[in-house]
Amino acid sequence: MPNEKPVHGAFSFFRNRLAMRFFIAIFFLLQTVLAFAAEKLPRVYGATFPSSFALYVFHPDLLAGWNGPLRDYEKKYIPEKYQQLPVLGGWYGKGIIPDREILLKSHPDVAFLLTGDRAQSNDIVTAFEQMKIPLITTRSVTMEDNISMLRYLGKTFRQEKRGNALADYGQKSLDKVARMLKDLPENRRIRVYMAQDADGLATTCDQSTRSRAIWLAGGKNVHQCPHEMRESITRISFEQIMNYDPNVILVNHPALQKRFFRENRWKALRAVREGHVYFVPHEPFSWLDRPASFMQFIGIQWLATKLHPDLCQIDMTEETRHFIRLFFKSDLSPEATRKILNP
Repeated sequence: MPNEKPVHGAFSFFRNRLAMRFFIAIFFLLQTVLAFAAEKLPRVYGATFPSSFALYVFHPDLLAGWNGPLRDYEKKYIPEKYQQLPVLGGWYGKGIIPDREILLKSHPDVAFLLTGDRAQSNDIVTAFEQMKIPLITTRSVTMEDNISMLRYLGKTFRQEKRGNALADYGQKSLDKVARMLKDLPENRRIRVYMAQDADGLATTCDQSTRSRAIWLAGGKNVHQCPHEMRESITRISFEQIMNYDPNVILVNHPALQKRFFRENRWKALRAVREGHVYFVPHEPFSWLDRPASFMQFIGIQWLATKLHPDLCQIDMTEETRHFIRLFFKSDLSPEATRKILNP
């Protein structure tokens, strides 16, 4: 992505003034977790959906509970034992926070937070300080951050083989796509509109970290925003989408996927007329955004094959089966995998 700022290390969160107050406490916390891990796994509460998803794929026995009820399509990949974990709430954005009484009654040994938005992260750190629940954090903004995060979990909980296996897959995914697109000229980048929300009239900004997967897959987000709004999900009019007239439309919301082609207004767009509308896979969790997570490791490969099929020739059926087997320890048939790829 043009003018992209360099990514800082996984612990840049501690540069924040508020978090510095907890540095010494967290240092001793990590020593406690390591000692605990030598005997048995602690019960870890993930403060956000991405935090809990990361804990689950890293080691499901760590997870103290879910942030919200599991959807039916998510349950297909999660054994009954883990489906029965309690719903403890979480920080979702839009002011939604967990019930502290429910959280305290669950008695987690430690909480885990993937940090992104600084203001929200500060609020969450303060909340755990007030509840006297130990908290460990690591940065999660880019795919590179998620690679580092998985290695960090491996070291923290003395499961380095598992952490490295997941992180290595992420790095290989990025390297594979970068290698395939290394000679892509700027004028061949595909103009993409990412249709968010159930009506498709919300989207991400071109310079946002949320759009980075589109850029790395050889695309360019058509929606430009003022700098101060670049990380927002913004509402736009259908007339604005018509003005953009993108080459490709990505439909991210499952509800919109079910009825997209029944809504006549979309047929006015070139991407629809030329057959370049792609439904983002969302099983077990979204492959690209909302939430953005380690699922982007497979999502970036899928998107590259859609935007540049001549350059990115990946057998997505076999690649998806490998990914699900590694991250979710589930074996899918080729037929079931094709259904994931074609929601």
